[in-house]
Amino acid sequence: MKDPEYNLLDEPWIPIRLLDGTIMNVGLLELVERTSDIADLACELPTQNIAIQRLLLAIAYRVATPSNEHEWARQWNEGAPTDRMLEYLEECRDRFYLFGGRYPFMQVTDLRTEKDAVSGLEKIIADVPNGEQFFTTRHGKALAKISAAEAARWLVHVQAYDPSGIRSGAVGDSQVKGGKGYPIGPSWCGHLGIVWLKGKNLDESLVLNLVPSDAGNLRGVSAATQWGGCTWEDDEPETAERGDYSLLDSAGTPRPISIPRLLTWHSRRVRLIGDVSGVTGVVLAQGDKLAPQQMQQYEPLSLWRYSMPQSQKFKQDVYMPNKFKSERALWRNLPEFLPGEMEIEGADKRLKDKFFPSATLLFHYGFEMSGVKIAYPKRMRIQAVGVVYGPKESTFEDIYFDELMMPVALMPAEKHECDKTSDQIDKENEKLKELCNTVNEQVRTTENVAQILGTLAANLARAAGESGDGAGDGARERAKQHFYARVDDPFRQWLANIDEDSKPSEIAQGWKRSLRAFAQETAAELVASTPSSAIIGRETGWGFMNVGTAENYFNSAINKLFPVQENTQEGTK
Repeated sequence: MKDPEYNLLDEPWIPIRLLDGTIMNVGLLELVERTSDIADLACELPTQNIAIQRLLLAIAYRVATPSNEHEWARQWNEGAPTDRMLEYLEECRDRFYLFGGRYPFMQVTDLRTEKDAVSGLEKIIADVPNGEQFFTTRHGKALAKISAAEAARWLVHVQAYDPSGIRSGAVGDSQVKGGKGYPIGPSWCGHLGIVWLKGKNLDESLVLNLVPSDAGNLRGVSAATQWGGCTWEDDEPETAERGDYSLLDSAGTPRPISIPRLLTWHSRRVRLIGDVSGVTGVVLAQGDKLAPQQMQQYEPLSLWRYSMPQSQKFKQDVYMPNKFKSERALWRNLPEFLPGEMEIEGADKRLKDKFFPSATLLFHYGFEMSGVKIAYPKRMRIQAVGVVYGPKESTFEDIYFDELMMPVALMPAEKHECDKTSDQIDKENEKLKELCNTVNEQVRTTENVAQILGTLAANLARAAGESGDGAGDGARERAKQHFYARVDDPFRQWLANIDEDSKPSEIAQGWKRSLRAFAQETAAELVASTPSSAIIGRETGWGFMNVGTAENYFNSAINKLFPVQENTQEGTK
């Protein structure tokens, strides 16, 4: 066993962007020391950023999990618990060596296959399609060897987002069959639709995401439990042997999981081949399985949705992570993570909440100051991160990342002050609910307009000569995407301008007026770009269609959605 080297506390492996725009690399200690100077991480991919941020958040949870709203308010006033985090890291210094020793970071020191096979770096580098290296800008020497710093980033990333699929069969893994580790699903974060609350600097971001362990639907266990700490705290070095800790799997052995444990979960067994001069290969095997059913009890950063098939299968209410769709801007998902009254009939025929926001969002939605006054941001930036996998979740297809400025008027933390009565608080919460429902309604209205424009485009395409199965479908999707691109910035601006003085009826009318104008402009462009032959029209199989008929259908649908009496005023401020 070689001596440990390249300690991640000291070596500069994490790219950061300072408040003045400077980009530089730092070690974990400097990262924690300078949280007030750091705007954000600056890794190669958003998924690398969130994987490392989760690691940092795990340390904050480990040393300073707030027990209630009072403690959170105190932490907000004091800032991130950096002194305690630094002390903890120094205590765990021997667990942060990337190479050598008994406890290589997030690795198994003697991991090997029966034939001592070593895989290429394309196994862990997410932007290299596995087996398709000709279709990437990274090739040749860039794949033959990478720096220790880059290897550390991909190591954290592979534990968070590695796709599903067959992995190397590790010696000592009792679940290996025929020398192969058969699929257990993607790494833990690959299941999730993660939202991260972003403050003016990393210090604020950490506290915004550091909520009590019983916030929302969480049942996080304490540090005194067997798995109360981060994964690197285990007394015994990690081995190739692995387990299935899925909550609802009858073949598994579920255990209570602390938030720090989950934020640093080892979905894979890994050994980097290399040293401080560079890494040339990897041994990558299956790790601890964790299915996503009902994990809203432990995972604080993901959105959730009610699953009818899973509820029927397990004969209980089951919620699954609500992943982001690559083609949808974050604001189109607002009904899924704003507080509202969206309910569906469950497997037992009773009404269920259709969506659960993340525990961090739920905490801020329901935060009561209990007599404590704090300076709280008027608007909060929400970052959304997720992965879209290919068939059988075995390859990377797309990475989802979007940001949205959310008015705190929709998250009433600053409103609950000691001088307000219960009736006043109830009225404010009722207004919050009305505002949220108004925003949700306008998202759905925007979706309806997109559908109407899609129908117009499809009808115009058929009038121009498209026929057969799928006639007009391409034109429909292009028109919808064009419209969403057109309204993207205006919607974000409209949302950001909502404040505690906004009247739901007025802001709704303002957006509807703008929306109708955008729809009519888009429709005029679609008609103008249609071939002149469509003016005469033709029999399409769905009836006769020409430009005039298509426009009539469009105007009828728009007037039904926006009655004329709602549009007597001009524009919107």
